[in-house]
Amino acid sequence: MAQKILFCSLKGGTGVTTCAVGTALALSAAGERVLLVDGDFACASAVYLSGAGGLQVYSLEEAKKGACRVKQVLINHPRSPNLFILPTYGCDDRAFHAAAAGEVEQLFDYVLCDGTAREICNRAAVVCEPYQPCLRSAEICLNRLSDEGFGEAGIIVNKVNGGLIYDGKILPPADIAKMLRVPLYGVIPEDLTMPTGSMRQSSVKAFKMTAARIAGKGKKSFSPLKTYCGVSGYFKRKMRAKI
Repeated sequence: MAQKILFCSLKGGTGVTTCAVGTALALSAAGERVLLVDGDFACASAVYLSGAGGLQVYSLEEAKKGACRVKQVLINHPRSPNLFILPTYGCDDRAFHAAAAGEVEQLFDYVLCDGTAREICNRAAVVCEPYQPCLRSAEICLNRLSDEGFGEAGIIVNKVNGGLIYDGKILPPADIAKMLRVPLYGVIPEDLTMPTGSMRQSSVKAFKMTAARIAGKGKKSFSPLKTYCGVSGYFKRKMRAKI
C-alpha cells in the first residue's frame, strides 16, 4: 500500500512545490516507485520544475469526461524511470484530483501530493521557512491538520541559510521542530538556482536525506552550518551579509 503524503503550507512562497519535486526525485532515485500529483491546475508548476514540461499527452479533464483513462494522463519522468507525474493542468476539480490519484495509487510505493488530493493522504509534510511569520503559519497549519485527523505530520524547513544560524539570527531547524512539537522531515539549504530548474549538489544531498527520513531509512538531516564555519566560512558570511 502506498504511503500518501500531502505537501502543504498556509503561506505562499515557502517552496511547497520545490520540496515535493525534490523529495519525489530523491525517493525515485533510491528505487521507490513514486507518483507526484501536481496540484497546480493553472500552470503545471511541478511538471515544469521537475523537468517534464511539454510531455503531457492527455489531460485530467479528458479523463474526467471519459475520453481516456487516468493511467494515460501520467507522465513518466524522462530522466527518472521510477517517477511518474499526474498533471492536473486544466482540471480545477480537486475532488477528481483525489479520485484520480486514488485510482492509480496501487501502482506506487509513494504518492506525493502537491497541495491537492488531501482526502487520500495519511501523512503531511508542512513546508516552512525559518522566519517568524512562516513559523506562525506552520503552527496554524499543523493544528488544522491535527483537527482533520492526519495520523502524522512533520515539517521540512526550506531556504535555510547557515550563516544566519551561525550569527543567531534564525533558529536551527531542529529547534524549530522541537518548538512545533513535530518530527523534522528535512532541512533544505537556501539555493537560488532552484527556480531555474537546476539544483546545487548540497540541495541534492539535502533532498536525499529528507527522502531517507520520510521513508524511515535515515535519521540525519542536512547541516547548513558546515560551509559557514572556519576562515572561509567567515568570509562567506561577510559576503552574504552585503548581498
